Formats: sequence, structure tokens, C-alpha cells
Amino acid sequence: MTDSCIDAGSFRSGPRVAWARPVRLLCLIVVLVCSQVFAQVYPSRPVRLVVPFPPGGSTDAVARLLAQRMGESFGQSVVVENRPGGNLFIGAEAVAKAPADGHTLLFTLDIVFTMNPSLFAKLPYDAERDFAPISLVTTQTMWFVSNPKLPVASMPELVAYARANPRRINYGSGAIVGQLTGELFRTLTGAEMTYVPFKGSAQALQALLAGDIDLAVADITPFSPHIAAGKLRGLGQTGRKRLESMPAVPTMAEQGLKDFEVIGWFGMYAPAATPQPIIARLNAEVTRLLALPDVKEKILAYGLEANSSTPEALTARAREDAAKWSRVIKAAGIRLD
Repeated sequence: MTDSCIDAGSFRSGPRVAWARPVRLLCLIVVLVCSQVFAQVYPSRPVRLVVPFPPGGSTDAVARLLAQRMGESFGQSVVVENRPGGNLFIGAEAVAKAPADGHTLLFTLDIVFTMNPSLFAKLPYDAERDFAPISLVTTQTMWFVSNPKLPVASMPELVAYARANPRRINYGSGAIVGQLTGELFRTLTGAEMTYVPFKGSAQALQALLAGDIDLAVADITPFSPHIAAGKLRGLGQTGRKRLESMPAVPTMAEQGLKDFEVIGWFGMYAPAATPQPIIARLNAEVTRLLALPDVKEKILAYGLEANSSTPEALTARAREDAAKWSRVIKAAGIRLD
């Protein structure tokens, strides 16, 4: 069949040209049928779900929840493989270079696609070219959490205090997204604060509890028990609506900061050139799982919200967020290489 397809396509004149169109059509039909058959038998062996974070934490927990449920549905085990380090480079590169057969997938935070391309002059992967989007999985907002010794109880008070005391407030985060959220805050309000980096959220939390920093800008998961206990104060969060598990903390928009929206997300990707029927099946499975009440409840308990999407919508979202963060990163002059 391959020889016939090549032969028919190579003739542009003469008596055999009449055969070209039917043979090309036959080749297309064969490809489509083979793809559908391939999708029906997929997966044919265990699937690796690469997570570019260490074991533990909400990211790993959500990945393992999905892996277990997908494995039950597929009849093949889905194994979480933690590949941390290198600003998520290691895990992303491993998937980018894996065979495009749907048996190696990536579950990652959006910064692989939205921030790293602007933070680094050279990456071991191409954010646009090396991956096939499957679905959005979860979204999360950034939170401004203060030590009660800081004399502010809301975002407007924080803005006023920071303007009156430039760079006196020390804010920390265990991830680059926290620093960039702080930069966006400065851009929108003119309030100057001093950034203190930490290796992770746990270290930032301990420093905040000890009073070594005044403020943390981070995801809510490790901080929420201490807010509930009154040891820390939630000033505001950057989403479009209040979090169901912490309804007392208002959004930025509710406090007058209309354009201050930061919604991070986790998505699932496959290597580029993965057959479309496999992408479609994976998308349908993720969408089904994220609609289950018990799955949504467990994800919410991690401080995240379950949100699926089409592959096309995920691509559009990544591009839009990449453009936004590119402007923030360029204005702040931040480079990590």
C-alpha cells in the first residue's frame, strides 16, 4: 500500500494520473481506520504520568487520584513518575522526547508553558511544538497571607501601608509564580515590597509563622489550617470568586483591585504527534473524572478546583497567559538563566 501511495502521488501526467486520486483517498481511509483501531486498543501497556514535582503535596495527590481512576477505566495501570527539578525542565523534557503513542503523559503546572519561555533564554523543550494538549485539570489562585503582626487586615490597607513604607514589607514565596504575582501587584498599585525567595511553600510558611517575613504570596494549601486557627491572616486571593473551602477571604476585585487576577492551572499533555483519537479518548476520560462529585470534592480539599477543557481551549489559555507573564517578566527584568 505504501508503494502504491508514493507511486500515484509522484505522477502528474500520463495515463496513470487517473489512479492518483482514488489511491490517495484509499490511503487516507487506511490511515484513519488504523488510527481508530489504535485508539480502541489503547492503552496496550502501563501508562506513565510524569509529574515534575517531588512526591507529596497537592500536585502529586491530584496526579495520583487521576492515575488510579484512569487505570481502573483503562484496564491498564497508570503509574505516577515524579521527575522534579530544573524549574520543571526535567519532567517536561522527558515527556517531550517520549514516543508519541499516549503511554507517556505530563501532568504539570502552567509555568512550563506560560513563564519558563520568558524566564530562560534556552529551554530543553519547545512549549509550542513539543506537546499535544489533552485537557485542563485544575485551577488555583494565589493568596496574600500575612502575619498578624503586620498592621493590615485587607488588601486596600496593605496597599496603603506599602506605599507609606516602601520596601519595608518583606514578602516570600516558594515558587516563581509568587514572586511574579508580587510584581504584578507592584505594577497595578505602585506599592513596593521586598521579595524573599524560599525553596518551597513549607519554608515560606515557617518563616511567616515565625515572623521572619511579613507576608507570603502563594497557593493556599499549606496556609489554610493556620488561617482557620487565627495564626495567620488571609488578606485576599486572586481568583474570580471566593474559594468554597475559605469563603471568608475576599477576591482582589471585591476589594477594588479590578485587574488583579492570577489563576494558575494544571494541565495534562502528551508528546506532540500523538494520534488524535488517543488525545480525544484521554480528553473524554479526564472530563468524565473531573465531573464526578467525589473527585471534585477531593480536589477542592487540596485548595484546587476541578476544571476540564478541550485541547484547543487549553492551547488558547496557555498562549494568553504566556503573553501576560511575558510582559510582567520583561518589566521586572527577571531572568533565571
